[in-house]
Amino acid sequence: MLNTEELAKGETFILKLKDASGIPIQWVETLHGAVAKRWFDIYQTSDWVALRLEATSVFHNRVTDAEAEHTRKSARCIVIKTDAVKENELVPPPGTPTA
Repeated sequence: MLNTEELAKGETFILKLKDASGIPIQWVETLHGAVAKRWFDIYQTSDWVALRLEATSVFHNRVTDAEAEHTRKSARCIVIKTDAVKENELVPPPGTPTA
């Protein structure tokens, strides 16, 4: 569980997935308040349905593997990593044009 200070100051989350080809991709975001609490819950419960539905609305800062690893080593963070969800399975945020 995140404490009140972590919720207020923000907690760093790293989302690590693979694309359809199996290439690792990752995003880093500092989440606050209810959003941090929600993503901590998704992490704890391995709620991959919620991850598919909500990730694109929250995780925007795509980084290299080296950048994600640097963040992981230099700050307390929560790493969400799964092979159960691929990037192409993420639901685009509302209002995103489709091809």
